[in-house]
Amino acid sequence: MIDGSTGVCALLGDPVEHTLSPFIHNSLAECEKINSVYTAFRVRRGDTGTVLKGAGAMGIRGFNVTVPHKEDVIPYLCDIDEEAAKIGAVNTLCLKEGGYKGYNTDAAGFMREIRECGFDIRGEKVIMLGAGGAANAVLHALYSLGVSGVYILNRSVERAFEKFGGDKRNRILSLSDYEEIEGDGYFCVQCTSVGLFPDTGAAPIEEEGFYKKINRAVDIIYNPSETAFMKRIKQVGGTAVNGLDMLLFQAVESFRLFHDRDVSESTIDLVREKLKERVYGRS
Repeated sequence: MIDGSTGVCALLGDPVEHTLSPFIHNSLAECEKINSVYTAFRVRRGDTGTVLKGAGAMGIRGFNVTVPHKEDVIPYLCDIDEEAAKIGAVNTLCLKEGGYKGYNTDAAGFMREIRECGFDIRGEKVIMLGAGGAANAVLHALYSLGVSGVYILNRSVERAFEKFGGDKRNRILSLSDYEEIEGDGYFCVQCTSVGLFPDTGAAPIEEEGFYKKINRAVDIIYNPSETAFMKRIKQVGGTAVNGLDMLLFQAVESFRLFHDRDVSESTIDLVREKLKERVYGRS
């Protein structure tokens, strides 16, 4: 029941109409019996500083941050977590003395999904498709998981070089130059928006030869449940999963930061099933 002691958290982004964050966080709070409510605010680029100043004055406990604010919000923070600073983007803000501190839970969410899938990629060279907003956290997570190098394939080689060219462990190629990657048996993570509902028939690379290089993959898209990228991996005998668990696990880590308490595994399992039903309907 909402009352005068109910804590408030929210998502900041533009757009926010289709976000699942309120559903996930309110489900977590209900299961954990925490007096908190979570909503979403559409905030135009350039208005973030004004919003945070007012929100802090009102005592809003925390925010998740999505496009286009994950990098733009950083100058308005009173502090930033060391890992988020290394990633160069934040997705979680927690109210502290003097303002909001920024964190990044996307990397933690991705790493937990990889571990729970049983993908051991330590010491391997791996492939990442895309250099957009999600790629910052994914690339950080890949190196945290112990990979030796990353082939970054992107539509714009210049943009990828601008963001990631300073690390000599990265080799940056255009999407069409995948044949320069020697051998097969690679792990691949798909970080572009290609294949996202409703354009479900598209894949970032169409040629079968690329997919023959891969035996394990994660597509961070979660709708549809099986993207065209995933289907192509499976058609050549590989294993592929979508990004729904990453979405859930990053939210669980944000929830822990907001409320300063861990979420039980039974709650995570229950909310995962509720989330699948919400996104995909009853099976």
